[in-house]
Amino acid sequence: LAQAWNWTESFHVDGRVHMPTLHLVATSWLILCFCSHSLESCEGSRIEHEESSSLVTHLARQFQTTASTETEVLPLRIPRKLLFNYKINLFKEEHGDLTSQEKILLTNMKRTVKLFQNITGDASEVEMWDDNSCLTALKELHMKEGLPLAFAFKTEVVGMIRSDLCRLVMLYNTGGYYFDIDVAPLDALHKALDPRATFVTTKIKDGNFFQAFLATTPKHPVIRRSLKNFKIWYDKYWIPGQDQNDFRMKTARGNIGCALLQRSFQEWSASTSKSPLLLHQSGHVSQFFDEWQFKVRGSGITAKEPDEFSSSLCDWGAVDSRTHTMVAVSRVYSRKDRWLCEVSSWLGIGLA
Repeated sequence: LAQAWNWTESFHVDGRVHMPTLHLVATSWLILCFCSHSLESCEGSRIEHEESSSLVTHLARQFQTTASTETEVLPLRIPRKLLFNYKINLFKEEHGDLTSQEKILLTNMKRTVKLFQNITGDASEVEMWDDNSCLTALKELHMKEGLPLAFAFKTEVVGMIRSDLCRLVMLYNTGGYYFDIDVAPLDALHKALDPRATFVTTKIKDGNFFQAFLATTPKHPVIRRSLKNFKIWYDKYWIPGQDQNDFRMKTARGNIGCALLQRSFQEWSASTSKSPLLLHQSGHVSQFFDEWQFKVRGSGITAKEPDEFSSSLCDWGAVDSRTHTMVAVSRVYSRKDRWLCEVSSWLGIGLA
């Protein structure tokens, strides 16, 4: 690509890139990539495109000069920022009166921070919002949905729904890598993340997104649409005479945030692709991991074969389907059963 950039000086016609020539160069570059000795690395970064010519068009847009008034500003990369939320800020309350469960979750978050530091070589910026921080951010959100969503957040009785709203406004404002506080990323996540990605999450079998891990650029259009769809959902929820409990359960069995995020992505992209990497015409790149079960074997965590699957919630995680490598553990603590998941001891997480 760097070589192609240099070549474009020869392709300008009347202040613009000569598109047919650039299409030829871009196509040639792709052919060379697949035919060169670096074929393996090419294969590992293959992206499925919404249209067969979208990558060439995408490249051409990069090479347009300032003489064009149609130049598209491409999205930035995901900021190296870790995001968490909970009803209280566990980092600030570390020496306070925490429950045994909260102590486990705090230990897990510290492990996540250390993991990212070891991977990148320096400390990532870390933000943890409590309920008050989330409420303030929704009130100050520069969208007309802000105040209604702030009211929804304040009156919402289900903690995971409040967390759904909070992570959306966190990511919309700053972008970054959001993790539920019981999720444990693994070393393999860093290698699996595509540096071009602007939206990353995990897909589950029912087609919804498992947004316990969600990474985006600031102001990502899917996050903006998700905030809008949450407002629409609450408008219906508050209709007089509405059976609210039934309405909740009809939305992905109560997993409101997961369902609305997937719906928002579909409305925005209109994509039916099952590819783990997808380049959109806007220049955004979406990356998906898959929900999968794992097992602890010796010194590592490996993906199970389907016939090995168990009924335990503690055995679920996220897998990179391209390499069948586990990249995250979905929970270190079973809130439903109120016990420490077995994998926690392997991760070095437990009660002090």
